[in-house]
Amino acid sequence: MMATPQKRLTTLGAIDAFFGGIGFVLKTPRVWVLALVPAAVLVFLFAGFVGLGIWGSAELGRGIFGTDLGTWGIIGKWLLITFFTIIAILIALLLALSLAEPLSAFALERISRAQQCAITGHAPESPSLFKAMWMSLVCVSFGVGLGAMAIITLLVINVFYPPATVVTIPLKMLVCSWVLAWDLLDYPLALRKMGLFARLKWVFRHFGAFTLFGFLWASCAVVPGIVLVLLPMGVAGATRMVLWDDPRPPNESE
Repeated sequence: MMATPQKRLTTLGAIDAFFGGIGFVLKTPRVWVLALVPAAVLVFLFAGFVGLGIWGSAELGRGIFGTDLGTWGIIGKWLLITFFTIIAILIALLLALSLAEPLSAFALERISRAQQCAITGHAPESPSLFKAMWMSLVCVSFGVGLGAMAIITLLVINVFYPPATVVTIPLKMLVCSWVLAWDLLDYPLALRKMGLFARLKWVFRHFGAFTLFGFLWASCAVVPGIVLVLLPMGVAGATRMVLWDDPRPPNESE
């Protein structure tokens, strides 16, 4: 068991949380199966949606062109099926990425609890399923909603004033970093039964560490989908960051 942190969270503590979360998952065999859940769910969903999309594209092509076709009709039919299949694959990827994390929440929460137990020797009780789902929905939707509005605003600025990209591109990276850090912190802060306003206070109190932590993970997530492979490490790192700030059990820290 690791020694309980005694210092308060600093900006550089985000670096310790980043590498510490990676190290915890790699060195802890009991969480390896849990760590594979997001990627496995992603592959399962993607394969299912792609299969459904290919079947739907073929049926749509058959419905439009029929079965009694000449050479050009066959060519047109397969071009249309290929086009719809490409669209279906893109939609399948977006749906799989969107659903994989919430469907993996049970595994990510257990990783957060395992990290806390490794650091402090105890793990808090999980909130009730309904309460946890509701609070997670509220908090994550809040972060994603604000992030989406910020990104759209920056895109509009780019359209009407292209030279602003010098400023808007770094700002987009910052917004993505904040959204990602907010999402990763959902699990350890939920275990501490912190609501939306309590989480906002925590973020503003440690804004430097929050920003750097999100930036480090956002830099790793430039490859689409890889974030789900690294997600368990990010959750473990976020848990370390929360406990570095206050290692006491929730009932003692309130």
